[in-house]
Amino acid sequence: MKTAQILLLVICMLLLPISTLAEDNEEELKTIEITATRTSIEEDNPASNLTVITQEEIKQKQHMQVKDILREQMGLNIVTPGRLGATSTLFMRGANAQSTLVLIDGVQVKSNTLGSFNFQHLQMDNIERIEILRGPQSTLWGADAVGGVVNIVTKRGKGKPTHSLAFEGGSFATFKETFSSSGGINNFDYALTASRTDSDGFSAFNKDRGATEKDGYGNTTLSTRAGYNFLDDARVEFITRYTHAKTDFDAFTSDLIGNNSSNETFYFAIPLQKSITEWWDAKINFNYYYDNIITTDLSFANSDITSWNSTVDIQNNVTFNKFISAVFGFEYQKTSGKNNSGPSVFADPPFFFEFANESQGYYLQTNATFFDSLYLTAGFRQDFNTRFNNKLTYKFEGAYKIKTDSVDIKLRANYATGFRAPSINQLIFPNFGNPNIRSEESESREFGIEFSLLSGRLSFGSTYFNVNYKDLIEGVTISFVPFISQARNVGNASSEGFENFLNFKILDNLDITATHTWNNAVDDSDGSTLRRRPKNIFSVSLHHNWDKKLDSIVTVSYRSALDQATVGTFSPSRVGGRALVRAAISYQVNKCIKLTLRGENLLDKEYEEPFRLGTAGISAYAGFVFTF
Repeated sequence: MKTAQILLLVICMLLLPISTLAEDNEEELKTIEITATRTSIEEDNPASNLTVITQEEIKQKQHMQVKDILREQMGLNIVTPGRLGATSTLFMRGANAQSTLVLIDGVQVKSNTLGSFNFQHLQMDNIERIEILRGPQSTLWGADAVGGVVNIVTKRGKGKPTHSLAFEGGSFATFKETFSSSGGINNFDYALTASRTDSDGFSAFNKDRGATEKDGYGNTTLSTRAGYNFLDDARVEFITRYTHAKTDFDAFTSDLIGNNSSNETFYFAIPLQKSITEWWDAKINFNYYYDNIITTDLSFANSDITSWNSTVDIQNNVTFNKFISAVFGFEYQKTSGKNNSGPSVFADPPFFFEFANESQGYYLQTNATFFDSLYLTAGFRQDFNTRFNNKLTYKFEGAYKIKTDSVDIKLRANYATGFRAPSINQLIFPNFGNPNIRSEESESREFGIEFSLLSGRLSFGSTYFNVNYKDLIEGVTISFVPFISQARNVGNASSEGFENFLNFKILDNLDITATHTWNNAVDDSDGSTLRRRPKNIFSVSLHHNWDKKLDSIVTVSYRSALDQATVGTFSPSRVGGRALVRAAISYQVNKCIKLTLRGENLLDKEYEEPFRLGTAGISAYAGFVFTF
């Protein structure tokens, strides 16, 4: 059955019909609010290096989890094994995993103990779009936005209420059931989704190294967004998301039955916005994030770790005239973490600690437009907090557009500073934390050029970036028997590279998208490559739509070899490069029923992502969506 599904996918892709070119159609640009930039901008006007993954693209690619669609994006590297529930961390532009800020509906989500967000349980449920803003964004978002910002926005209901039931099943006894409903009634609108995912999975420890048993996975996710419009120009929303997931896992060096983790995450946000005058819009966002993970680890120690954040963000958008605008505001945040872990052979006393930090940030950014061709932005932010040194960050960026009869050209440049505060583990975790550790600081420069030809049917561009890190925080091995490392400021590091893209609408119903990233991230002290930073990442997708019913896409993604962390008595490990091919097809039978089919790793590539951990071979999944 698996072979037949894969053959069907390949045959459908090879039989893409040839269509004729349609007349040129220029769509009017729409002004949209890009939450990651805190402003409303035209889609092709930002001076920043911005990518928006639209709802249309999300439906085409049929990825189950957010991490999988992010792996195909320019400038991003996600290190994750191929099984559901595996630890998944993101690296952007050579920055640490803790140095990319992840927002969901304006809520800053991360483990305060680890300092980073783990994408392992984040499903695609109820997501409207994903914004990727590359480069330091500390001016608007404070700490942790050194590499950039990934902002995830959930759906907002509109129109007549509609509902859907979806099912997908396939390899590794994987099954997912989803119910969704959204719409608007007078001044009220809503969107909600509930889903359940189960999978027998495969061994977390690579089966080619002797593993035999399967490591299963289960995920329940509930997502809701409700809004109410009042006073003609005011709106209040209640947004929440709850996830409970359980994952089996192995030890790093062997197959092990009985290891599992139970993860519970929850957030809510209550944004309230109102126009004060015709030129002044105000928005207040109250939000809260909670994360708890309980782990049974037979090879190390059981653990019970909790993180929670409380945030109040007051944002003001002011339009002075059609040329000049500004955004300014204030953010208060309390970040806390607690470790109730039990005894371990590696720590005496056991891992019991609690930590909290309060911070305040004041920011101002101005935007100016001249002659519909020159765009300038300047801003700064002052952060105060109770645990670390106060920080001032700033950013300057600009873009210039040249329009001719045959080609549109956009030149872009920026300079920015940023910082990252140490995580709780890096400060006080037994036998690892260092209370004297300092915050990382960064300085970034960026230059880009983009071209648009054939009335927008062909666009391509390249961006050069160079980032210098001061007081880079790394775990340094200080003893091998037993294995002990400590968080330290190892010195300076640098990351430079090129991000290239091409979009070509070959025919009205056939288009190709390609991205390539070259990144050289090194420790300045000895020139060694920073761990988990591959030099090359490449992705190309061929998309076809036939008669608005049959939609298909084939994607090839490549990542070059990368170094891993030193673990135990192992020397620094290195995993080879890998090239993966996937395909997805959907067929709209009628207005109510859509059939879906996708295949992963179609060439059955054997590879490791983290060293010694397992990845999925060739696999296939089929399902349907029933809308009523």
